[in-house]
Amino acid sequence: MLKKVTVGLFLGLAVGVYRAIQPPPPKICGTPGGPPITAPRVKLRDGRRLAYKEHGVSRETAKAKIILVHGFADTKHGMMSLTNMVPEVVEELGLYFVSFDRPGYGESDPDPKRTPKSIALDIEELADHLGLGSKFYVMGFSLGGQVIWCCLKYIPHRLAGATIIAPAVNYWWPGLPAKLSREAYYRQMPQEQWALRVARYTPWLTYWWNTQKWFPSSALIAQRPEIWSGQDLQILSKMVQEEAETWPPATLQGEFESLHRDLMVGLGKWEFNLMDLENPFPNNDGSVHIWQGDEDVLVPASLQRCIAQRLPWINYHEDRLNTPSGRPQGEKAQKKAAKVDSRLGETKQTKRDAKDKSRKAKQGISTKLHNLKGGIVHHNGMLEDHRGMLKKITVVLFLGLAVGAYWATQPPPPKICGTPGGPPIRAPRIKLRDGRYLAYEESGVSRESAKANIILVHGFANTKHDMMSLSNMVPDVIEELGLFLVSFDRPGYGESDPDPQRTPKSIALDIEELADHLGLGSKFYVMGFSMGGQVVWGCLKYIPHRLAGATLIAPAVNFWWSGFPANLSTEAYNGQMPQERWTLRVAHYTPWLTYWWNTQKWFPASASIALKPEIFSRQDLQLLSMFTEETRPQPTLQGEFESLHRDLMVAFGKWEFDPMDLENPFPNNEGSVHIWQGDEDVLVPASLQRYIAQKLPWINYHELPGAGHMFLCIPEKFEEMNCCNETGFIRYF
Repeated sequence: MLKKVTVGLFLGLAVGVYRAIQPPPPKICGTPGGPPITAPRVKLRDGRRLAYKEHGVSRETAKAKIILVHGFADTKHGMMSLTNMVPEVVEELGLYFVSFDRPGYGESDPDPKRTPKSIALDIEELADHLGLGSKFYVMGFSLGGQVIWCCLKYIPHRLAGATIIAPAVNYWWPGLPAKLSREAYYRQMPQEQWALRVARYTPWLTYWWNTQKWFPSSALIAQRPEIWSGQDLQILSKMVQEEAETWPPATLQGEFESLHRDLMVGLGKWEFNLMDLENPFPNNDGSVHIWQGDEDVLVPASLQRCIAQRLPWINYHEDRLNTPSGRPQGEKAQKKAAKVDSRLGETKQTKRDAKDKSRKAKQGISTKLHNLKGGIVHHNGMLEDHRGMLKKITVVLFLGLAVGAYWATQPPPPKICGTPGGPPIRAPRIKLRDGRYLAYEESGVSRESAKANIILVHGFANTKHDMMSLSNMVPDVIEELGLFLVSFDRPGYGESDPDPQRTPKSIALDIEELADHLGLGSKFYVMGFSMGGQVVWGCLKYIPHRLAGATLIAPAVNFWWSGFPANLSTEAYNGQMPQERWTLRVAHYTPWLTYWWNTQKWFPASASIALKPEIFSRQDLQLLSMFTEETRPQPTLQGEFESLHRDLMVAFGKWEFDPMDLENPFPNNEGSVHIWQGDEDVLVPASLQRYIAQKLPWINYHELPGAGHMFLCIPEKFEEMNCCNETGFIRYF
């Protein structure tokens, strides 16, 4: 009993702390209760909207097309107003400008999954929506300048040139000399140092830190005058006046998804090292420029100089005449400071005189009254001291408790393949745009002679070998149909690098990159089993233009997809084992507890991870013996968190789309989509698959009587499916 009470208290405390640090939901533009939409917007592939503003000459007549990226606490209007200063130059040079609200700012939808990579891909999508051509220029200021580094990493092939103006720096970029970055960091105001530390080391506390009243939060968010020069303050007052008169505020939808998210992304752990960037213009067909003020306090020039030295292809310009963010300097500033000091001195002297008079007056009071009054004052003073001390102790205990709970839920780092202490690399791998590696295995006929290229996506606790082994059951059919097959380890599985930012969208884009690296052409087929089948929904959403056909075999379902009727999904959910239901609840509602839940010893964790026999049909139990330790590599070579646990969090988390809202990717019948499902599947209820098929009439649904979850592993059943004329499996490819 004591054990259960202890765990119950811990969970209650953890949930309480979690809720205390959670930000309110953003007020999405155009939704009930949200701000109105006043700007044109483009719809991105993941369903988000990006607001933009155009200026300059028309797109059709433009000699150069420039995308402007605004800074911290700013909007598309801030950058665009700069172009109004020199309209004759804009006209003469034939410049077209487009500025956009970064995700969460102004009228652009928030992106809770925002990363350095995602914002670069947003810019690429914006350019494509507006028809800016294969090449365009980018220009960014402050935190918008930091975004330009991401463009140079992830979309260098789309850039004609880049300009970075006083770009924000991440003091923890590994390429910066420790002494130099530390010196620059400690030049910031103490309260700003703390705000940056929180954003870096405990990003989950960023909202709480910048809204609590116990300690000073970000000086930048508070717009403290101490961080600006006199020149800056004059410019800011003018900008504030203009914004109040003509511009919608940057934080229309809330501060968390704009200001706080900026801090977490800008100061967080980046997926790449800035100093490792390669020259995007080796043939001098473009250039990259940094403009920096030498007295900038917010963005120290010393760090920019270091970056420019490490990247010699950068054209570095340091403005020694202006102080965009410097402290007041010169004779006037010194005189002003002297006046302030003089006034402070006069005030202190006045206070000293008042104290002397008070002391003399007290000497005339009787000893008894004096002692009584002194006792009361002393008691009240002690009480105030105790209250202040108690307040500080409470805050320290809360922070200690929050940090302790946080570390208790943190998984160990994965053992990356090919790194010291990590597993060896045995399979061929490709390098993705974000620097991760994806391991793969090929089978069937050669790519050159193939009539169809098929990408296989493995399921939960599997690897590339498991899907590929199925193709070995019918080699004659594969040869006859001229099929080229490639299977890959999903991120974190087998020998593929983990992806801590994995989403349904990111894995679809990984598949697209794999196809491009292997030269599979503009169209290819995808086939996924179980969790891999769920991945195929992401492909149908994000890369439908690349698909020639798709097959989903017993695809995992998310019981929280909004398209399901509540009674149907509840019934299917309650059909799972009680310990599995708890695991899915944790993955959906408190994903940050997934590692802890599946490794603690107090309660039964995931039945799927433990391979409890109760979750399989009788047919499945017979087939499990095929997958032995001796015949297959371990899917969790690099650890369970970035493979099994990440699968649970992504599969049963909050999706960016509902599969039941998908449109037919083959409206002209140039391809087809098929679902194969066993009617005795315990893991994936057939009732939910039937409903999906009803909601999406373009789906070809095949339900196999008497089959469980792993029916694909039965050689006879596999061959029967291949040889069937009307409802064949590979025939659909």
